[in-house]
Amino acid sequence: MRQAGVNSRVGRFWIGVLVIFIGVLAGYGIGRLSILFATRSRMADYADRLLAHDLEISGEVIHTLAAANRSSSPACSDEDIGMLRRSVFVARFIKDVGRVVDNQLLCSSTAGQLEPPVSLGAPDFTSLRGLIVYQNRPLRMLGVAEAQIIAVGRTEAVLSPDIYSEFPQKPLHYYSGVLDRARSILHTPDFGSVAIPPRVLASSSLQHIGDEYYLSRCSRSAIICTVVHTSMQEIRAANRGLMVIYMLTGGVAGIACALSLFVAGHKRRTQTYQLKRAILLGKLSVAYQPIVELGTHRIAGAEALARWTDEDGDSIRPETIIALAEAEGFVSEITRFVLTRALDELQSILESNPEFRVSINLAPSDLADPRLLLLLDEKLAEHRIQPASVVFEITERATSDRQTAIAAIRRLRQRGHAVLIDDFGTGYSNLAYLSELKVNGIKISRSFIATIGTESVTSSIVPQILAVARALDLEVVVQGIERQEQALYFSESEQDILGQGWFFGMPIPARSLMYLCAEKTE
Repeated sequence: MRQAGVNSRVGRFWIGVLVIFIGVLAGYGIGRLSILFATRSRMADYADRLLAHDLEISGEVIHTLAAANRSSSPACSDEDIGMLRRSVFVARFIKDVGRVVDNQLLCSSTAGQLEPPVSLGAPDFTSLRGLIVYQNRPLRMLGVAEAQIIAVGRTEAVLSPDIYSEFPQKPLHYYSGVLDRARSILHTPDFGSVAIPPRVLASSSLQHIGDEYYLSRCSRSAIICTVVHTSMQEIRAANRGLMVIYMLTGGVAGIACALSLFVAGHKRRTQTYQLKRAILLGKLSVAYQPIVELGTHRIAGAEALARWTDEDGDSIRPETIIALAEAEGFVSEITRFVLTRALDELQSILESNPEFRVSINLAPSDLADPRLLLLLDEKLAEHRIQPASVVFEITERATSDRQTAIAAIRRLRQRGHAVLIDDFGTGYSNLAYLSELKVNGIKISRSFIATIGTESVTSSIVPQILAVARALDLEVVVQGIERQEQALYFSESEQDILGQGWFFGMPIPARSLMYLCAEKTE
């Protein structure tokens, strides 16, 4: 048992380590999702502002070109160049405006008449609406190494190289310009012609490709587009401190959970030690819940239940007592305690009323414990009690080892004790199962009784259970009767059925049970 305790502590230690690791991992996962969500929001906001800026540029360029194309002045005349200069003067994003014929720049607002004309070469992109893009053309006469030229009809506009000065490329990066959707190429003033993954342009949602995250925004005409992008490496670098905080928070949460597990384990061990001391010092008690004949309400017996108040003054539930004892391997000590205390306290009832029966619950380990039978023989002889006055209840779980259960039931019945299956219906219940075990009766689980009087599916199972009992000539005890309609339902049955539950009485001390039995016989 000491080795088991050591193994248990080692197991809890590694579970604690695992919980802390999971906490850190969860913090990392939550932090990553949170940072990605925040990054997406920033990218969307940046892309929306860039697109609005691009549309403003596009609107100014189209308006300027359209006005110049409507001019009736002869191309490159003094009146024409003066008009071009006035259009540049009022523009924000245009560096120069000139006249173009067959990709030849004839004159401009800045350089005036050009002799000879400057060749612009073949355009990089021509839209269906006649918008022409010349990408990265050298314009030394303007003092610009390279610039993007937009032309419509016989007029071209040179975009200013600082049109995106309000939008730095860090911490987010972007491409903005005219889109050639057929080739998924974006013609930008800053970076020239850039190939964009088609998947990015097909959706306005965040796209993850390789190590990069992309988010696009395009105008309704889909000719002006902005693509904002950043890498996972840059996201990590920009949010390293925040990620550490998330992971630390997850680790702290994991430590808190691990401490809770250790505290719970310590409390459980403390309770276990207290329970052992209580057994040794005889500080457990036994309460008795009456079992009555449903037809007459005569008390036919009682179930003996272990009761314990720990050293902190807390009343511990019977199932908790059994669970603690089973986990540490001393549940049979509780069974022997309950048997001894019950026969001592109920001796007068059992002697005076041979038909009164006390029910004792057996744990799985009790079925193969020879000390129990020796104690039983000793106590029956000491108090001159008939074997039929002591009934044993075993759960369906206790019969999972079928051969051990069959042998134990046979021994008890040979000695004159009745054996009932407790909480029948929640486990392996069937005709073959009951026939093989050869028990005297069944106690129907309270989970089926709660639905009596309703249309619940489980309530329809009760008649089938009663039919099984009737077919095998088994005694029936109904647990958990709490309402009058439940008692009436079974009392009207053709079978003789016993009942147990709060409707007939709570578990009470032996003295109170004696008074209750005396009142019922008067």
